[in-house]
Amino acid sequence: MNTPDDPLDELLSQWQVHGEVPSSFQREVWARIATNEGEPTTWEKLTSFLVQPRGWLIATAASILIGATVAWVETRPPRLNPHEAYVRSISPFASLHLASH
Repeated sequence: MNTPDDPLDELLSQWQVHGEVPSSFQREVWARIATNEGEPTTWEKLTSFLVQPRGWLIATAASILIGATVAWVETRPPRLNPHEAYVRSISPFASLHLASH
C-alpha cells in the first residue's frame, strides 16, 4: 500500500537529539516508579491469589467443605418425644390448628 508523501515524514527523518543522558537516569526512573507503587492492598493480594490455579483449588475445597458442614449441621428443631407430639397435635392453640381457621 503506497501512501502519499507526508511533509512530516521528511521533518522527522531529519530530527536529531542533542545532549547526553545522565548516568543515573535509569536508576532514578526506577526509584520513582518504586516509590509510586507502594505495598499492594489486602484486596489486591486476595485477587492475585484467586486468579492462580492453586487459589482456585483452595477456594473450591473451602466452598465444598463449608457446604458439607452446613448440610451436616441439623437446623431443624429437636424431635419431640411422643407425649409432647400428642399434646401439640390436639392442642387448639397450636399454630398448625390456628392456621386452618
